[in-house]
Amino acid sequence: MTITPAPTHVYFRPASEIQSILDQMSLDEKIGQVMVVGFEGTDLTPGIHEMITRYHAGGIILFARNVQSPQQLAQLNNAMQKAALDSGHPGLIISIDQEGGRVARLKENQGFTEFPGAMAIAATGKVENARVIARSLAQEMKAVGINADFAPDLDVNNNPDNPVINIRSFSSDPQMVAEYGVAYLEGLQENGVMAFGKHFPGHGDTNIDSHVSLPVVPYDRARLETVEFVPFIAAMKANVAGIMSAHIIFPAIESTPNLAGTLSPKVMTTLLRDELGYDGLLVTDSLEMGALATSGYSTAAAAAQALLAGADLLLLCHKQDEQIEAFNLIKSKIEKGEIPLERLDEAVARVLTAKARFNILSPEQVSEALLASSVFTPDNRQTAVEIATQSITLLKNEGNILPLTPQQKILVIENPSVRGISAVLNGTAALIDENPTREQISNILSTAAAMQNMYGDDFVVVFFSIDATLHRDQVKIVDGLAKSNIKFVVVAVRMPYDLLVFKNVPAYVVTCDTTPAMLSALPGFLFGRYLPQGHLPVEIPDFFPVLSGMEEF
Repeated sequence: MTITPAPTHVYFRPASEIQSILDQMSLDEKIGQVMVVGFEGTDLTPGIHEMITRYHAGGIILFARNVQSPQQLAQLNNAMQKAALDSGHPGLIISIDQEGGRVARLKENQGFTEFPGAMAIAATGKVENARVIARSLAQEMKAVGINADFAPDLDVNNNPDNPVINIRSFSSDPQMVAEYGVAYLEGLQENGVMAFGKHFPGHGDTNIDSHVSLPVVPYDRARLETVEFVPFIAAMKANVAGIMSAHIIFPAIESTPNLAGTLSPKVMTTLLRDELGYDGLLVTDSLEMGALATSGYSTAAAAAQALLAGADLLLLCHKQDEQIEAFNLIKSKIEKGEIPLERLDEAVARVLTAKARFNILSPEQVSEALLASSVFTPDNRQTAVEIATQSITLLKNEGNILPLTPQQKILVIENPSVRGISAVLNGTAALIDENPTREQISNILSTAAAMQNMYGDDFVVVFFSIDATLHRDQVKIVDGLAKSNIKFVVVAVRMPYDLLVFKNVPAYVVTCDTTPAMLSALPGFLFGRYLPQGHLPVEIPDFFPVLSGMEEF
């Protein structure tokens, strides 16, 4: 089925200097400029060189697979920019998903600072922390030649069963997401990095991962306007460089069955352009995701439909053959008149306008000599630890189990994300998988009972839970400890919603991520070297409203 753009739409009119560049471009060059492509490898491979020089790619998306060190990444990005400029093209948008916390392609073990993620930032109760972290992130990204970040996440996470957003969101409160999101995007953009708010119109109230299948947000327009739209409208008013679309069905906006927002002219053009008046870049989420494939769109077909619907940048993250197929299909559809050339020109004009705004049309090479003063600096690492410290939230402490004391014997139940933390706590380690086996559960409960008999009141268990709402066998450990009257603390190291499945938890701590900074801050918190400072930025139904937290131990 062919879907045409809304007839009332007025196409974007670029400034004269941008129009001059556009007028000199061939059709192939224009198509390439709307493509953001990913690749395998850590250097300028023949494949990515071909995409830049022969297929005129306007942007690159980097993943962890492309990163070894700051020096290597700076060299790679310099080489890609040189390839673009030497072949007569505008400079490249070099992008990455660097939200902090759970979604970070630049890691400490590669030589970069890992910062707390969105929900941890909001747990500090200090909006300025979002700006501080974004500023530091921008410093490190710019130093290695990255000029665009697919962040912040502007989804309102008001569904505890959300498997993909959860701690990537600042809050379940739309206004909090707006405030922290605007501070974050301003921190990026004031320091030379394009920010892209995602995932419009909103991925926060879903219980399906759009990487796998096609979710539905079934609410009426009034609900969307008072919840989901709020942070995005605030970001648009703050002149965010771009908005990323969601592969989600919104029946209140688009009635066509199985037509995701990314592919819908009513979402991408009528709503975003005509009604909300947004004039920045619209980028798709990855067009290879399961949400589109399961609804009948190949990567190439999705790319063509997204461009027609109103997208300016098409995210093609993985396979070169699919990138070339998308290029050829778009060209064929334009030549047949199935995609208006004016729609492509509008998209390219926006891309060029954004490149001009962020000095990307003719970017300078980044200096490897300056990396040491910009990346993984003592100041950035200190910032990460200080904000992590402020974010740790104590929600329950019955019987004053916390703080721990050096004299106590501690059994530390570790999951893969916190492996090794028992040594820092001077405790006995018990290892479990995220979904613990029957043998692991039995061994832990037996060990805990034996240590309880040996040490009595001087014994305590610290259980690091992770996504227990998804991995329910962790509940058996909590139930077993409670039935045996063993003192224990649950530290939910990712989603705060673990409390929904745990009963009779005497002490409950939330961290919202497992970055090195957070794991560095956590032992001092548990041993009482500083008072609890964090507040819960999401509502846990039947337990805690937004922004609850204990003042002191």
